[in-house]
Amino acid sequence: MSYKALYRIYRPQDFNEVAGQTHITTTLKNALANDKVAHAYLFSGPRGTGKTSIAKIFAKAINCVHAPIDNPCNECENCLGIQNGTISDIIEIDAASNNGVDEIREIRDKVKYLPGYVKYKVYIIDEVHMLSTGAFNALLKTLEEPPSHVIFILCTTEPQKIPLTIHSRCQRFDFKAITTKDIISKLNEIITKENISIDKNALQQIALYAEGGLRDAISMLDQARAYSPEHISEEDVNQITGSVSLDMQIKLAEGLIQGNSTKSIEILNSLIAEGKEVRKITYNLIEFFRDILMMRNLQQLDENNPMYQNELFVHLSKSVSNRRTFYILDILNKVFNEIKWSNNPKIYLELAFIKITDNEFSGESNLISQMDDLEKRIVEIEKIKDNLNALNYAASELKIKEIISEETSEPCDEDEDVLENIEIENEEEVFTPPVNEVEEIEKKLCNDLDNTYSINFVEAVLNNANKDDKNRLINDWNRLRRSATTNEEKHIAEIMETGKIVASAVDRIIISFPSATICNQLMAPNNKTIAKDVLRNLYSRDMDFMALPDDVFEDITKEFIELWKRGNKYIKLTKITCEGLKDVSGEDKQEVSESKPKIVSDAINLFGDIVVVKK
Repeated sequence: MSYKALYRIYRPQDFNEVAGQTHITTTLKNALANDKVAHAYLFSGPRGTGKTSIAKIFAKAINCVHAPIDNPCNECENCLGIQNGTISDIIEIDAASNNGVDEIREIRDKVKYLPGYVKYKVYIIDEVHMLSTGAFNALLKTLEEPPSHVIFILCTTEPQKIPLTIHSRCQRFDFKAITTKDIISKLNEIITKENISIDKNALQQIALYAEGGLRDAISMLDQARAYSPEHISEEDVNQITGSVSLDMQIKLAEGLIQGNSTKSIEILNSLIAEGKEVRKITYNLIEFFRDILMMRNLQQLDENNPMYQNELFVHLSKSVSNRRTFYILDILNKVFNEIKWSNNPKIYLELAFIKITDNEFSGESNLISQMDDLEKRIVEIEKIKDNLNALNYAASELKIKEIISEETSEPCDEDEDVLENIEIENEEEVFTPPVNEVEEIEKKLCNDLDNTYSINFVEAVLNNANKDDKNRLINDWNRLRRSATTNEEKHIAEIMETGKIVASAVDRIIISFPSATICNQLMAPNNKTIAKDVLRNLYSRDMDFMALPDDVFEDITKEFIELWKRGNKYIKLTKITCEGLKDVSGEDKQEVSESKPKIVSDAINLFGDIVVVKK
């Protein structure tokens, strides 16, 4: 058989060719260069991440003619012999098929013999967790004190199954799943060398479906080339993997979110008719709704995932709440576990679709929809309330000025005499200023926002954003209440925990909240001072903050990213608009007795103690 699989052709031959395991290759290279090699290693991690490949590279480096050296030369007779498998001193054993006591005893008896060709005899035992308890016990003493010419490298995908006595005798290296970016980079090298024609989206799909395994990704590429030799499209990749295309996932999810069980089941039937497995469809849906949660709640997303760039997906993620998404995921996860043991998994998935789209008045799905609607209404009512309060204050201000202007038209000696003639009428009277004056008032109120919600503060944070610091702050955010020492601090901390830290510049942070009312409360000077004390108690440092509604910060972020993409160095942003916010910079100085009518309070706010109420 002349054909050789791509993953065998492009197996890395030195540490520099290994993808995504820098933390391991750097450590081993330093140990090799300084001639400080251990007698036993344990390589653990997911499949296809380079465990056996690194073991073979290590065996070449330790036996290279030029050793001690940090990388094999791949030119000397030792390196080439190990690479071709002609040197018998490098022994690779599959523990899955050689897991008995007798096989390990044979190894134990042979390790005392010197290597025949190279300096070190290296035993690479793959899938070592498959060894029996007796085999592990037989290996213990040899592993602890092997001859100086023997090195053991144990490889496993399930380190939890290996006895602790084995762990303690080895240097352990944990291999991580290879990132999508690194997989795409490696696949690009291969398609360039092999002259493979493939769509960018198809390459991204292969990298995503590989789930961190580079060998799986290369095998999938090899299979896709065999399926479509001329050109590989995204649909070709979906066909060979049995996965559902992104467009069909969006249509299916849309039907579930909209409560259309007929549409959802029709799409399911068409997918099954195309040969898709029910288990794979369910798994793709779980991933899809997981991505919706990621899109809704996280600021940083995987830029290599084409789903996050899809306009239909982005629109769909905004139309469904977290609560309903979790409800759908709970049902799908339960079905995913149940269909493992079913002879007719389609029935389970159909019933799950009906449960998700259940529109009965007392049904769970309907109750969740009603709760989401209620939350939206509450937020809208709070915004309307804030706007009305601001408008009523402005109307009162205008009314007072009108009365004063009328009174000052008469001759008088002192300002105090004029103010004494102000008639305070019925408290319930509502004054409606002309439309053009209302527009001026609203404009004035928006401009005043800069006193409380300064765009300069936001610019300073975003232009100097520190992602690592933000993540550290987020990790301890749920401990705010525990750090509070007084009742006032506990109350403020409880309010603050309803928000989330969205940006940090170390000494300044931005916190977003679902409601503008909460932002106005926290930005009032008295409350803000208490909030700063709470932050200092928890993080042991002084920091200023600004509270912003989620939608306002989202708009600011979009503007910032757009300007950043244009190449601006220090980005200047447009001022924050009303959106239910108000200037509360002087709120702690406006403590007026509740017994006074509102128009009197507003007059005192404007003119101070010189106001005298005429009885």
